[in-house]
Amino acid sequence: MKIKLKPVTYGLIFLIFVFVLSFSVLVSSFNTRIYKSVYRSDENIKEFSGFSEEEYLGEIDRLKAYLFNTREDSSLIDSVYSEDEVSHMKDVYKLFRMVRIICILSFFAAWFIIIKNKKSISSINISRRWYLFIVYPVLIFAPAIINFEKFWTTFHKVLFSNDLWLMDPRYSLMINLLPEKIFYSISMMTIIVYFIIVLVAVLCFRFFSKREEKASYGTK
Repeated sequence: MKIKLKPVTYGLIFLIFVFVLSFSVLVSSFNTRIYKSVYRSDENIKEFSGFSEEEYLGEIDRLKAYLFNTREDSSLIDSVYSEDEVSHMKDVYKLFRMVRIICILSFFAAWFIIIKNKKSISSINISRRWYLFIVYPVLIFAPAIINFEKFWTTFHKVLFSNDLWLMDPRYSLMINLLPEKIFYSISMMTIIVYFIIVLVAVLCFRFFSKREEKASYGTK
């Protein structure tokens, strides 16, 4: 029998997608292994900055502390970078703050919907629409996988209202510490983390849907 989903169920699925995606972005962006791997494979980072691996990771930790701080505090970075680089990082801070807010709000919104609609939301319905967790991210991930350079340029043009992100690699410390391959690795890690979480979630929905089906048969 075909099950018709109510709008609230589609809304819940979308909120779960938003939460998992934003959470995956945050987890991947702060994964130290990515930066360590790129540092070891990119001689330009060492030559331009003169940083040892420990010094480089220490600088990355400082940038991460700045981005994850509850309030914007450019004093954490303005002693190292140029005025334009600091201004760009302020824009990046706002972007990360927005991602954090979206992550938190989508989680609590999904939780609220589940609590308020226990009777109308079924694990059976959600588990049978597992493909939606694939369709949504494909629209975002596919361009990054096909042509990351173009995707990354478009990303900056859409989300930043200035051209401060266009740094000259001959002079910019920031662009040399954070080459494009780091963001490519973060993007790929985001995809992996997203699908691992979705796989676990779908398996959980499948498990509970089978319990619901058995319970419904038992009451007949």
